[in-house]
Amino acid sequence: MVRAMSDVLDDLVDVLPTRIWYLTSNGQDMWCRRPYGFLFSTGQLAESFAKAMGTGEDLFAVGLDAGALISDEMLDGLRNSAVTRIFIDPQIDPTSGDVHGKILRLAPVQ
Repeated sequence: MVRAMSDVLDDLVDVLPTRIWYLTSNGQDMWCRRPYGFLFSTGQLAESFAKAMGTGEDLFAVGLDAGALISDEMLDGLRNSAVTRIFIDPQIDPTSGDVHGKILRLAPVQ
């Protein structure tokens, strides 16, 4: 049985802290590396990740209510940005530079 994306996100919201953080350069749009998006349990983790990634961009953390993840606006934004995987509290392997951690795979809308 295939689960709807909203059901998957409801499950995700249940395991996240009340407030979730993402990286942005403009205060609104989530910074991502398509097809990957990144969410963090604290602003400090988000900003440390940005520094370690060395993007060259002025990224900062913005927090929102975890329940806002399942809004139509947020889901449409992820779809329009071609984000199909979201890392939760990702880490960077110091040896390889690879990003690893918990990941939520979002199925494309059919």
